[in-house]
Amino acid sequence: MKKTIPFFAFLLALAACTPFEESDIDLPAQPAAPIFTAEFLSGDPNRVVVTNLSAGFFDFTFDFPGGIPAKSKRAVDTVFYTNAGDFVITLFASGEGGGGVSQSSKIVNIANDATAQCDPMVSLLTGDCEAPGKCWTFTHAAEAIRVGPTPGSEEWYKSPVNGLQDAQYDDQFCFYFEGAKFQYANNGQTVDPWAGYVAVPFTPPTNQTWLITKGTGDGGKDQIILPVGAFIGTWDSGPVYDIASLTETELVLRSPIRNQNGSPGTGWFEFTLVKI
Repeated sequence: MKKTIPFFAFLLALAACTPFEESDIDLPAQPAAPIFTAEFLSGDPNRVVVTNLSAGFFDFTFDFPGGIPAKSKRAVDTVFYTNAGDFVITLFASGEGGGGVSQSSKIVNIANDATAQCDPMVSLLTGDCEAPGKCWTFTHAAEAIRVGPTPGSEEWYKSPVNGLQDAQYDDQFCFYFEGAKFQYANNGQTVDPWAGYVAVPFTPPTNQTWLITKGTGDGGKDQIILPVGAFIGTWDSGPVYDIASLTETELVLRSPIRNQNGSPGTGWFEFTLVKI
C-alpha cells in the first residue's frame, strides 16, 4: 500500500530547508571629518599645541609621526619636535554605533632643530659642556630602580643592593654637549622587559640627540627629551624623563612606563644613576 505525505507536512519540511536571511542592518553614516587646531606654543618654535574641536565622536586619537609623544588621546596636548622639517599631524575619530573612522590632517613646519644652551644643569649633565662628554650608569646601592603608580612612588618594586642584572650595570648613558649627542652603550646586550626580563642582543641606534626643556615635567620639573625609541635606564621607559635631581655625581630620573608599541603604560619608573 502506497503512503502519501500530507500536504501541510510537505510545507513544513520545505520551510525547514529554506535558509534564514536576516534583514539588512542600517549602519550609521560615515562621520564627518574631525576638526582640530595646531598652533605653536608661545615662545617655543619646536612645540605645537593641538586642540580637538570636534564633538559627538565615540573615540579619537592624535597621531604625531616624528614628534614626542607619538600619539595622544587628550583633547588638548602639546607635541615636541626635536628636528626641523615638515610634519603631518592627523586626528582620527570614530563615530557612534560602528559608523567608521574619519580623519583630518594638518602639516606643521618646524623651522630649526631644537638646540641646547650651556647652563648649570646642562653643565652637570654633560661634564661642563666640554667635548669629552659625561656618562652615567646605574648605582649599585639599593633602590637603583623604583616602580610605582605615581611619580616617585615605590609600591610595586624597589631594587635591593646589587639587585640589578650584569647587563644593566654595564650600561652607559652618555651626554655630549657638542651636537647635543646622546649615546647608549650597552656592551652588546640589553634587558628585554617584554621577554621575561632576560638580556638579549641589542644594537642601540647611533646619532641620537638630547635636549633639556625647562618646567615641562610633572610638578614643573625640567625634562630630558630623547628621540622616539631612545631610552635611559630600561627599555620600557622614555623617551621623555623628568629630572628629579641632578648633582655632579648623581642623576635621578622619572619616566612613565611605556608599552612595547610606544603607547603609555600604567605606572612610573624612577632611576638613580651615578657618574662613571
